[in-house]
Amino acid sequence: MRQVFERLLGLRAKAGGPADSGLKPASRPSVAANRDSQHTIEDNSDNGTRRQLVQMLLRDCLRRHGIATDWVECQMLVVNSRNRGPGMYVRLVLRRWDARLMTYAFAFQNELLAAITQFEPQSSTWLHGISWEFKVGDSCPYPNMPDPAIWGAPVRAGTAVEVPAAAPAPVPAAAAAPAAVVAVAAADVEDDVMRDLKDLQNMFAARDASIEQEAASGVHADFQPTQPSGLP
Repeated sequence: MRQVFERLLGLRAKAGGPADSGLKPASRPSVAANRDSQHTIEDNSDNGTRRQLVQMLLRDCLRRHGIATDWVECQMLVVNSRNRGPGMYVRLVLRRWDARLMTYAFAFQNELLAAITQFEPQSSTWLHGISWEFKVGDSCPYPNMPDPAIWGAPVRAGTAVEVPAAAPAPVPAAAAAPAAVVAVAAADVEDDVMRDLKDLQNMFAARDASIEQEAASGVHADFQPTQPSGLP
């Protein structure tokens, strides 16, 4: 699983490290260790795996809609709700102001939630919500609040609202390549992402099968098995 995440996150495997021989369910931690992992985001903990999953799905959503991946950063916060117990919040940090992204922020948030739920149907047990933070610096043209009179005339339903034109996004160096080459590269990246998502889904299924075997043999399971759904 670690090699798959390293490939998804663009990390290089350590030189001389042993090669992964295949999918192997990790050994079950003790009940106390599992309880402690719910309050931390260690690399080998459940929350660490969830953080990498959400970050990967966020980048996939950004690329699929043509949004620069450095415009939105993903941060995971561990919380302990009085009503829902321990869990996590996804905080989307906006690094660059763009009126188009603000217009479709709600739709983008819903699509990200749908992607998380599709890949991990039990996410409602640990994902408490999504919040936004603005760290756009001087790129936002509205640093101050307008005159109160602007809120006095509500816009009628169906009336077009003029959105200020956003500054053009900087063209990366790769844009100088021929359009056909860029299209082929984008298709290859999408294929790699879908293949890695399928690998991760198989790993979650292997983990759940191990839990079911332990439950059948009388060993107590610490959490409900995931019901993986098919990828489109």
